[in-house]
Amino acid sequence: MKKNSLLSLIIIMFIAVGADAQVWKIDPNHASIMFNAKHSGISIVNGRFMQFEASVTGGTPQDFTGAKVNFTAQVSSISTGAEGRDKDLKSANFFDMQNNPTISFVSKSFTKTGDHMYKVVGDLTMRGNTKEVELSANHIGSTKTGDGLNKVGFQLTGSVDRNDFGISGASGSVAPIIEILCNVEMSEQK
Repeated sequence: MKKNSLLSLIIIMFIAVGADAQVWKIDPNHASIMFNAKHSGISIVNGRFMQFEASVTGGTPQDFTGAKVNFTAQVSSISTGAEGRDKDLKSANFFDMQNNPTISFVSKSFTKTGDHMYKVVGDLTMRGNTKEVELSANHIGSTKTGDGLNKVGFQLTGSVDRNDFGISGASGSVAPIIEILCNVEMSEQK
């Protein structure tokens, strides 16, 4: 009976700690979710997602070890500066927007690797396929707003092989490795 009582107390403590974890919301006016792809082996084409949502649970303005990240981007908002290319990227040749309208990322770990640097590991889902990816996160800085709330900034970088997600269109002209670059500013939520 004592073991059950102790186990119940530990579970309640974990739930209470999770309930008190700080929630951070991304500021879409001060954030960008971008990608780069090598084209024909001679140039780089870049693009971005114009509509996305993200939140981080846990962390402090000084340390985000153990934080949890949730991110979703709308495939319909992809923009590369070329209307025809955007239409092709939304088609079944690439992201298959009709059947897979979003791209999502859910973190599994957020580990400090050095001064202001973190390794973020999580599940990325594109075109209905989920693979574990690793991103590098640079904690650029923290500040307080005029109303006393904390704001933090991060830059996340990494790369994925688009073929791992079934995104194999234009295989002859678009390189398989896609670079990811995310700049985010987040505010604590009260």
